[in-house]
Amino acid sequence: MEAVFQIDDIESYEQRRQTPPRDTNLLPPPTALDVLRYRYHHGVNLGGVFVLERWLSPSMFSSCTEGDSELDAVTASFFALDVFPTKKKWETHWNSALSLEDIIDLAYRLHVTTVRLPIGYFTLGYQFTIDTPFYSDVLRVIYSQAWQAVIKLCTRLYVAGIGVILDLHAVPGGANRDSHSGTSSGRADLWTDQENLQLLANCVGSIASTVATNQIPGIVGIQICNEAIYGAPGAFDFYRQLTNAVSTIDSSIPLYISDAWNLGAALDFTASINTVNQPLLPPVVVDTHKYYCFTAADRARAPGDTIRRLVTELQEVLSRGNSVISKGALGCVVGEWSGALDAETWSRASATNREELQRQFGLAQSTIWHERTGGSFFWSTNMEGKVGDAWDFLHMNGQRAIAVPGYLTLDFAEARDLRGHAYEHKESLKSGDIDRHIEYWHQAAPWQEFEHWRFAEGWELGFQDAIAFWEMRLKHGVPGAKNGADKIGLLDLWILKRLRQLGAVGDFVWEWEHGFRQGVKSAQEALGLGDE
Repeated sequence: MEAVFQIDDIESYEQRRQTPPRDTNLLPPPTALDVLRYRYHHGVNLGGVFVLERWLSPSMFSSCTEGDSELDAVTASFFALDVFPTKKKWETHWNSALSLEDIIDLAYRLHVTTVRLPIGYFTLGYQFTIDTPFYSDVLRVIYSQAWQAVIKLCTRLYVAGIGVILDLHAVPGGANRDSHSGTSSGRADLWTDQENLQLLANCVGSIASTVATNQIPGIVGIQICNEAIYGAPGAFDFYRQLTNAVSTIDSSIPLYISDAWNLGAALDFTASINTVNQPLLPPVVVDTHKYYCFTAADRARAPGDTIRRLVTELQEVLSRGNSVISKGALGCVVGEWSGALDAETWSRASATNREELQRQFGLAQSTIWHERTGGSFFWSTNMEGKVGDAWDFLHMNGQRAIAVPGYLTLDFAEARDLRGHAYEHKESLKSGDIDRHIEYWHQAAPWQEFEHWRFAEGWELGFQDAIAFWEMRLKHGVPGAKNGADKIGLLDLWILKRLRQLGAVGDFVWEWEHGFRQGVKSAQEALGLGDE
């Protein structure tokens, strides 16, 4: 019987097993801003502030207002109150959107890491409204301090350790036909009008320049538009052009794109952008929205059926990814979700079970989003019109209907002890993982010469980075942090960043990626994140 190992195989095995990895300290450690951008985003939307919707902020709509959009509200207010009283009303609304107590509550009781902040092109300044419905001397006065109010709010959130995605919710011409696009035109003219597209590109470029020059802190990313219509013509070409343009300003700023209700296609597009051989492009994240109360199919289901169906969600994510080298990097967040179900759905369940079913529905969603994406953002918080129901973040937390990742709730002593436990077991974990990797490939392809030192090198950096994310709060890198820890959430995109920094080439760079992923996994398991 032929021996499984030949002498030269054993010598080669031992040589590859013992070859020391290159110095991973040559790569810079994760910064505090890296952690804010790439950690798991346990987030919430702050809707109805800079882009009004009647159901969110009814007090901003006078009784004579026709329509439900920002433009409807500000026009009616001008005619009812005149310019300067309207200016004062709008500025008061912006500046009182979150009090200091609200921010403390979000950061330390509700453990929010990130806010998705809807803004409009008209928020950025008069020069961005030319040839749009918001172009007038009156509106120039009313919105003159809007952008400064955004900067002020983002700064206040950053001081509490909360990052912000600036979401261009209302774009020129409208990315969709709804009133949350800023007007009640009922049209989605962004996609078919070159002037609108150019104006939006100018908006994104202006925001990117402001972020790149540190005029606004803690920006996690810029979302190009919200809820693009299904099959938006030319959307991916436009996204690609914008990605190239932002790369000339600051290629480190993540860009978020709407999936246009086709998550698979959007993920495939971003995989073509997020590649190692395009090192100067910013990372691109797909924003998808999940609601279960709007369609006839939604209404036809009982609450329990809807809850049970949640396990089938995000298959587009599960069926892709896990190989940045060969497939490109994927990043996905659920940019909007809620606990809302239609009255017809609730009619299919006993009223006595409603509170428990509501809790199960919220918990099931938030758990799945955490398991399968890089973040999720409840819609919405601090709203006037829906206080105390399933659209209300504070209410849903009060009902224990949102699953908060356990690591966010740790006190610093617990986080420090778990870090010590991980370091204590590091070498044995590393040795075991390397041995298993080498043995697997020796059995799978005994004739092939590998570069297993790459696995070891990747493992070392993956472990270090997982710890760095975990301890950034402990080291006071995250402003205002008083408890909790963080984990890498957008893992594919973080690996992409590291691979681009590494500049590695060759047929076996995939071993480095495998090692990095395993190093992160082993570190997170040692930190108690095996089930999170």
